[in-house]
Amino acid sequence: MPRFSVSSIKLILLVALFITVAGNQVLFFKLTDRLDLLTLQGGGYAITLFSIIFLILVLIQLIFGVRYLLKPVMIFLLLVSASLSYFSQQLGVIFDVDMVRNVVETIKDNNKQEATELLSPPLIKHVLIYGVLPSILVLFAKVSFKPFFKESFRRIAAFLGVAAVVVALVMMNFKYTTYFSRENRDLRVYITPLYAIDSIKGYIRSERAKIKVPLTVLGKDAKQQKVSKQRTVGIMVVGETARGDHFSLNGYSRETNPKLKNEAIINYQNVSSCGTSTAFSVPCMFSFLNREDYSPSKAALQSNSLDVLVKAGVEVIWLDNNSSCKGVCERIGEINLRKNPDEKSAYYSEGEVFDEALIGKMDALLKENNNNKDILFVLHTLGSHGPKYYKRYPDEFSQFEPACKKATPQSCTDTENINAYDNTILYTDYVLSQTIAFLKAQQDSQSFMLYASDHGESLGENGVYLHGLPYFLAPSAQTHVPMLIWLSDDYISAQSLNVEQLKQQQTSKNISHDNLSHSLLGAFNVKSRVYKQEYDLLKSN
Repeated sequence: MPRFSVSSIKLILLVALFITVAGNQVLFFKLTDRLDLLTLQGGGYAITLFSIIFLILVLIQLIFGVRYLLKPVMIFLLLVSASLSYFSQQLGVIFDVDMVRNVVETIKDNNKQEATELLSPPLIKHVLIYGVLPSILVLFAKVSFKPFFKESFRRIAAFLGVAAVVVALVMMNFKYTTYFSRENRDLRVYITPLYAIDSIKGYIRSERAKIKVPLTVLGKDAKQQKVSKQRTVGIMVVGETARGDHFSLNGYSRETNPKLKNEAIINYQNVSSCGTSTAFSVPCMFSFLNREDYSPSKAALQSNSLDVLVKAGVEVIWLDNNSSCKGVCERIGEINLRKNPDEKSAYYSEGEVFDEALIGKMDALLKENNNNKDILFVLHTLGSHGPKYYKRYPDEFSQFEPACKKATPQSCTDTENINAYDNTILYTDYVLSQTIAFLKAQQDSQSFMLYASDHGESLGENGVYLHGLPYFLAPSAQTHVPMLIWLSDDYISAQSLNVEQLKQQQTSKNISHDNLSHSLLGAFNVKSRVYKQEYDLLKSN
């Protein structure tokens, strides 16, 4: 490719203009839904907003794009913007602080499978067109720079010139601009790549704050007040990406819970998740912080419910068939089936194992730990994790067909996506029923199983796929999750529980992940100042 000459200022303006236009198509379409762009006020606001984005992108390049860094800064902005615009345009995914945390956790966990599932041909094509090709043009450009003082003067002049135009646009439509911006603050999440850059800054700030604060130990007074000599075997199943409205137990028209409907369970129909992503929700599920006060950085700085159970004398074992425990099991350790999958296992499939493998591992561990000590197994399942839903269940659970067999749900029909997803729920139903069968076989123990999903999933409604939207934007598909409890007869008898009363009082109530930590403590009769009976699902009052 022949080289062409261009001044540094002109190239900065061209790159900023390209990113503003090409990377913010979703923002533009959102504006068209809320504004009449043919009016002076509506059109003026759109031009003003895009001018502000353009100005900030120019400023970033003017500040950081010095002689030898200009091209790397431009290429970074182009590639990041192209990647972000793909996820926002094709999947409706927003890169806020929690999504940044998810990316970091995926890297920390060395979770190649999850990363490669998202690396699809449409993503590569999009990044090539909107990121790589303009980056090649930047690389081949022969950029001319003036001497230091002249270059500095030109940069200041360029910034002031663009700023003057932006200020003029804002002032011309000041009243409407401030009003519309205040009433539509949610639109800021679609500003590419500026919102993502700001989210990265927010994530770094929260992580730096964790370093400066020591761990707060909660539950130092925790003591178990057993009401029976029998051993208590509990299983907490952490579901993955299961939607509450796709459980037939909750009224879904398809029979996705044929096994569980025949079990004596207490089912909770109105359950809200703490967040919309695994990295956010899983620590929250075991934290003593309510959702309103919770953040992953806060939770990491204090003991969680598993720590308190261990302090009270309960043995806790974390079994993972997902990415990791997201810090929850940091002080108790974990056994992760995905890191070294057993290729000889009957449940092995294409580099990973189906969730049934957790039950076999749990059975072996329980036989090793036959010391009559109360024990809690936490099973972190793979559940309905997307985008390759079809890989989460064995072939015999392909009941709903045709099912999407691609890593790009947006390229499948709604019916195909829903079919594949519902097959994962059908398999989850089977895994939970097998978990209950495992507990029924422990005849010398009283036992319980508590299941709750970490978050839900969007299946193309309003053009949104997967999960991870900021909570204030997230549809109920991402925040309404299933939750249920199974109790053995011996457990019910020993705890003197009125199950019918529990069903009547609890299934109609709006509950959330806030209930989980206190319910786990209550299930093992652990008393502590951190325990709140009003959040315990097994207390009728």
